[in-house]
Amino acid sequence: MKLAAIGVVIAGAMIAATPGAAQTAGVPVVRASPAPAPTGSPIIPIAPGQERLARAIANLEALRQGRLFTSDLSPQELQDVLDLERTARSGALGDNRSFVQQCIDEEVRRNGGQPSRLAWEVIRLKCR
Repeated sequence: MKLAAIGVVIAGAMIAATPGAAQTAGVPVVRASPAPAPTGSPIIPIAPGQERLARAIANLEALRQGRLFTSDLSPQELQDVLDLERTARSGALGDNRSFVQQCIDEEVRRNGGQPSRLAWEVIRLKCR
């Protein structure tokens, strides 16, 4: 009980001693600092001529920040946002490997990362 009372007194003293806190009728006024500006980069780079994609990215960010609701979007815009979110979650955006390279990587992973000479030949035949 004594510790709680001492903690309240110390917290009150710290708030009162905080620079920028004005005292009104003996009650300290604490001012909140403004929220930092979002520094997130777009999910994927936008190529010229992809306005629909840019609009979907902007809508997705607005939905995440709470500035927009799904009821505010048209059916096509909502579908674009859902497709973008699904693609971003699957991790397919950053994968620019060819089909052959993806196949080789998957087979090497299945073989424990260090396939034998025979396993390499099988992989070579599988991933042509």
